[in-house]
Amino acid sequence: MATLLLPNPLLSASPDKHDWKPQAEKNSIKTWTKKVAGSKYRAVRGETTLQASVAQLVAVINDAEACKEWADLCADSFVQEQLSPREAYIYTLNDMPWPVKDREVLAHVKWHRDGQTVRMLSNAVDGRIDGKQGAIRIQNATARWAFTASNNAQTHAIFEIHMDPNGAIPGWLLNRLVLKSPFNTFTSLEKQAGKAKYANSKLPF
Repeated sequence: MATLLLPNPLLSASPDKHDWKPQAEKNSIKTWTKKVAGSKYRAVRGETTLQASVAQLVAVINDAEACKEWADLCADSFVQEQLSPREAYIYTLNDMPWPVKDREVLAHVKWHRDGQTVRMLSNAVDGRIDGKQGAIRIQNATARWAFTASNNAQTHAIFEIHMDPNGAIPGWLLNRLVLKSPFNTFTSLEKQAGKAKYANSKLPF
């Protein structure tokens, strides 16, 4: 699903083998899953190296209205409120496969910069905005990004996500969608970051 931290062990360079279970590796993208206490849905982690700068990748993720150009299932997205260059509330509508109802989420997004690494935490929140008719509001979702500058304008990227869809999505279906998410997300993010409008991006914080 479309997504958008402060230092956190969940974004360590090497996943804890006792928690994260390897799933697949394709085109230099590695994925893991792990169980989350109290949830029937698994958390998913992806890791790879992207041919883009940290600033370009941050610019893409902060460009909420461009979400539908690259993010899986994203039908609409906009900044509901910009609190600072590091913090915002971002609305996203996800176009789910029939017959599942569309999902929407308002995420509280925070960025943190630590040397060569930039981290983002996105948590679903309730209220603040009227929902779209016919869409179900996701109230429990967390997404994390970590970008670390590498050599030759490359960036080591880590992506993690866990969510509860708040209604009638079978666990096996959501887990299947989310398992594909790291592969689709990394590939599309790298392609999007290569567009001319992001070529001269600078970190805003």
